[in-house]
Amino acid sequence: MSDNHTQTDVIVIGAGAAGLSLGYFLAPNASVVVVEQEEHAAYHASGRSAALYIEGYENPVVQTLTRAGKEFFFTPPAGFAESALVKRVGGLTVAGQDELPQLSRYLTTWQPSCPDMVEVSPAEARDMVPILSADWLGGATLDPTMYAIDVHELLSGYQRGIRACGGEVRTGAQVRSLQRQRNKWQVSLADETLSADIVVNAAGAWASRIGVMADSKVPLTPMRRTAAIVPAPVDTTAWPLVHTVNAELYFKPESPGLMLSPQDETPSMPMDAYPEDIDVAIAIDRFQTITDHEVTRIMHQWAGLRTFAPDRKPVVGYAANVSGFFWLAGQGGFGIQTSPGLGQFAADAILGRAELEPAIHVQRYETGG
Repeated sequence: MSDNHTQTDVIVIGAGAAGLSLGYFLAPNASVVVVEQEEHAAYHASGRSAALYIEGYENPVVQTLTRAGKEFFFTPPAGFAESALVKRVGGLTVAGQDELPQLSRYLTTWQPSCPDMVEVSPAEARDMVPILSADWLGGATLDPTMYAIDVHELLSGYQRGIRACGGEVRTGAQVRSLQRQRNKWQVSLADETLSADIVVNAAGAWASRIGVMADSKVPLTPMRRTAAIVPAPVDTTAWPLVHTVNAELYFKPESPGLMLSPQDETPSMPMDAYPEDIDVAIAIDRFQTITDHEVTRIMHQWAGLRTFAPDRKPVVGYAANVSGFFWLAGQGGFGIQTSPGLGQFAADAILGRAELEPAIHVQRYETGG
């Protein structure tokens, strides 16, 4: 153990959207140190997200947590951001000629809780996105309440808020070991040991490894998601995001062209993810199937890891068998949009202001180390 020793109330492991949002909401009421193994915060999934605010997404728990942060996104605290955090883009869900029953089920599932979602005709859909293939398109729905999130502004605001309250965000700080001694956690870094009453595991794709260090196991699976930018045929500034009802493709305006994703979910080890050529090729093939636009080159491509629990709900709460160890993981593809709501919720739980909801409590998964 290093002789260099720092005492704090809460150590948050991971400086992605989960860790930074929690740190932001904790910092006014507790001393907080957020540690990140990479040289930059939000290097992995949070920095590679499509970053959308979508209320009708994934499952009711995710929807509830997203809505809990709505006021924060639309009316952020004074001084939090230098520009608006969200911009309306709308979302168009499209279905092929033989997929209309799926489209009907999609509308039936989400319209009751998203009343602005409406069915639109193929002609109306093609007016919005002219490259959609008339031969392929069978129907569509429009969610006008979908917004793009400015990830840089959001995560920068979290970091500024942490530091303004005396908290710290330390990058290039890999956790070497975790030990519980005399009712305190000892978190060993390369050249320092941090001591705290509470450790929060917000390590994203690495959360299972951090859990094992603390003798707490939760079944989390990192899954690779691929994206590429290709040239746009025309000015696409006013286009909505387009995604297929079978969840096999989405595309949206993204400077300097169109961003495509095959919506892949390939299980992966925790790593600095990179795109596989086959996944990019699948995205292009699917895009060319539903549109009249031919892709002639790839301008940029990347991949990130989205980490899920088996039921695709976030894993949040204290470990049952390890004192002072708090899980904040499994945010899959919704970590950015739920970060204000979930960050506040988790902070209130740690500060003793709120009870954790059974639907997202860690103990339904946890086993001992």
